Amino acid sequence: MKKLVAVGIVLVLLGVWLSLQAPVDTGQSLPKLPTFQVDDVVTLQIKRGDTVVLDAVRQGQVWKQADADNSVTLQAAAVEQLLHDLQSMKPKRVVSRKAERFTRFAVDDHQVVLKDKNEKVLLDVFVGKPATDLTSTYIRLADSPVVLSVDKVLTWQVKRTHDAWLEKTKPAKEETSE
Repeated sequence: MKKLVAVGIVLVLLGVWLSLQAPVDTGQSLPKLPTFQVDDVVTLQIKRGDTVVLDAVRQGQVWKQADADNSVTLQAAAVEQLLHDLQSMKPKRVVSRKAERFTRFAVDDHQVVLKDKNEKVLLDVFVGKPATDLTSTYIRLADSPVVLSVDKVLTWQVKRTHDAWLEKTKPAKEETSE
């Protein structure tokens, strides 16, 4: 009987020891990103600090600069690529929860705001620098102190100059008179 009790105690102690040795689930709960449909986006604004770099409005299938005459056409492929990347980006990990680290990840300067036809904000996000793996980007939702890395490379798109968004126009042919 003593042997049976001793074996039982050894098995219980072994079970406790093994359970303590098992890896603990360290998975982070990742915040949900706002969802939207690309076709619902009517305005796109990119700001660098207080300066508006791009203020665009969709008219049918054409993207134009949102100004008084709306005559400047934007590169639809470039705008659509940015919208698709923003729509399909997935969080990979939380990298910070502290506002004092915004500068470290560059998520305090380049802001992208998407709105629908009713002026409802679909996405308001700060796009930072590329993550260390160079296949993802640091972002922060405007109303949150949480800095995330997402599975898209967005930095180069958001940091384009204003002129890089414009549709390339062909020079008009000069008429020759004989």
